[in-house]
Amino acid sequence: MLTNGALNVLIVILIAVCFWVFILWKNSRRLHEDINMVAQQHSLIRNDDSARTLCRALHLLNPKLTTGIDYVIRHDSQDQQPYIAEWMSDFSQPTADQIRNALAEISDVNHEAKYAAMRRSEYPSVGEQLDAAYQARQGNDAKQIEIDARIRKVKEKYPKTEDCI
Repeated sequence: MLTNGALNVLIVILIAVCFWVFILWKNSRRLHEDINMVAQQHSLIRNDDSARTLCRALHLLNPKLTTGIDYVIRHDSQDQQPYIAEWMSDFSQPTADQIRNALAEISDVNHEAKYAAMRRSEYPSVGEQLDAAYQARQGNDAKQIEIDARIRKVKEKYPKTEDCI
């Protein structure tokens, strides 16, 4: 037979376990909803050119934004342009003028070439990279570490995206 003290401890443990299971269930449900939202957004962007263009414009304005996580795009009908249905990011939502300007820049045929040129102009030269690799093979990796840091900064400044292209 259980004593009253042991029974009380057992009840407290059962309540704690039930509470823990409830929290896990709520978190997994929220995670499942978030995954579905991201998947829906990626499907829309993959299959709808105008939604993909809006996503690319938002990425141009702020490369740290991710569709389905920071914002939600909707495209209700072919007669209507896609629009930002929800803004969930801590970054401020771009204005209509900012989006229009970014869309104009993206529609520029040379946009991708300009973007690639900006990255290329800031990368260390091939000669510098080869020299650093040679010195690293000889046991002095200081220059390789410095070159890698410079490359990482350029990649952070001009990130490539798979979400919107």
